[in-house]
This record gives sequence, structure tokens and C-alpha cells, in this order.
Amino acid sequence: MKCRENNKPTMQDMTNPVVTKNEKGRYSAKGTCGKCGGNMFKFMSAVDGEAMMK
Repeated sequence: MKCRENNKPTMQDMTNPVVTKNEKGRYSAKGTCGKCGGNMFKFMSAVDGEAMMK
């Protein structure tokens, strides 16, 4: 089983995030877990998405 901090992965543990915006305007990030190397996916707010895309 892959590691999860309190059953909720956090953005601070994600390494090499790739932020995308879909056709509906929703931002998401894909990356790898900094602890175990597993895949991570997270939807994010527009403010966080814009900040990470810069």
C-alpha cells in the first residue's frame, strides 16, 4: 500500500507537479509522491493553479 498522510495526500509532498487546465476551466496537478514515489493527482483552485503555472 502506498503512503498517505492522514489518508489525504497534500501538495507539499508532491514532486515534479504538472499543472493543467481542462476545457471547463478546472485546474489539476499530477506528480509523484515525495515519500514513496507513487503517482498523485489533485484538483486545485483557480488561484493555486494560476500560481503554480507561472
